[in-house]
Amino acid sequence: MIKAVLFDMDGLIFDTEHLYKTSWQFAANEQGLDLTDALYQHFIGVPDAACEQMLLQHFGSDADLSRFQQHRDRHFHHLRQQGIAYKSGFAELFNHLRQKQMRCALVTSSALAEVKHNFEGSDYLKQFERIVTAEDVDKGKPDPECYLLACQRLLLSPEYCIVLEDSNNGMQAALDAGCQAVMIPDLLVPSIEVKRRASYIFEQLEQVIAVL
Repeated sequence: MIKAVLFDMDGLIFDTEHLYKTSWQFAANEQGLDLTDALYQHFIGVPDAACEQMLLQHFGSDADLSRFQQHRDRHFHHLRQQGIAYKSGFAELFNHLRQKQMRCALVTSSALAEVKHNFEGSDYLKQFERIVTAEDVDKGKPDPECYLLACQRLLLSPEYCIVLEDSNNGMQAALDAGCQAVMIPDLLVPSIEVKRRASYIFEQLEQVIAVL
């Protein structure tokens, strides 16, 4: 029996992943670095600090991290000011869950300030019973710590929680935590391992309604 639904945020609730990708590649290009789509795929669903370390490992001394961060953040905030859209089907799914009085939590690799900014102007955020952000964990996705913490805060065993994710790293975190997990892919196609282990893989969020 499912007792709670745990939502990822970027790429699942909000159409932000392509903004992040554009900004990361913009900042890399500013330094003459080629941050390819293939390399960026490893960053999806992973906290920024870990992604920055991967960036340094890949480019070595050619990368100036402080300069990169400044250009990336400035570019991203410029794009975000133009508005961030909710992903198709989120409103329908979330309203369905509230009508069923299903417990909901938000589990994201983003910082709390980013969460509040994204949800500004709506009442969705206050309807999540628990929120886990980057500040709450020592290890980000694909480590299961964030989902184990969410289950702990909900006082539920992981098998009673179903996670909704758009990335392979997020799916690995959810599944390794012992949760059921559904992938609604955004920028990434499901990996072979995720295809094998996922409870479901859907194209749109509203399809989740049928299994809850």
